[in-house]
Amino acid sequence: MEPLTWCVVANVAAETNTGDGGLRIRSGLRRFGPGARLWVLRTGFDDSYRRVNVVGRHRGPGHRLIHIIIELRGLTNFRVRPVHSPAVYIALTRPWEPSGNRRFGALWDGPEQAQEYAHRWNRPRLQVRFDNVDGGTVADPPPLELERGDKIYYLAHFNSRFARYSSLPPPKEPPWP
Repeated sequence: MEPLTWCVVANVAAETNTGDGGLRIRSGLRRFGPGARLWVLRTGFDDSYRRVNVVGRHRGPGHRLIHIIIELRGLTNFRVRPVHSPAVYIALTRPWEPSGNRRFGALWDGPEQAQEYAHRWNRPRLQVRFDNVDGGTVADPPPLELERGDKIYYLAHFNSRFARYSSLPPPKEPPWP
């Protein structure tokens, strides 16, 4: 059977963190249970390293297909799969405004483009700030030192969402008596 389209598929992480600094641990996501399969649309956001458009079965009664914008950090195991289900295909292509003017996301141009993003999203990443200026992403866990241009930045703080770097070296600890 010929697929209707190709899509990036991911699973909801067993545990996700929310709240201030990511200190509240929850099972799955608010609208999707742990391990739920989500179809990830090609995003139109500039911060595709942080938020994505997804279609999946709601964890509430009825388990209807919904499409929503969620943070990427709550997803794991990205891979490319064909879409054979007409219901999923309709949910992927349905406009998200009642007027029908705006699409929720775009379908992938092909399995090669989808695979490129799946590979990128499988590498854990954190949002980064250098001396309070946004700087993209770094690996998770972040390195202790980063060279950017001709400056060396030192890891000042990190949690489950972001890493902050400072151009000031860390303080020296006094020797033991």
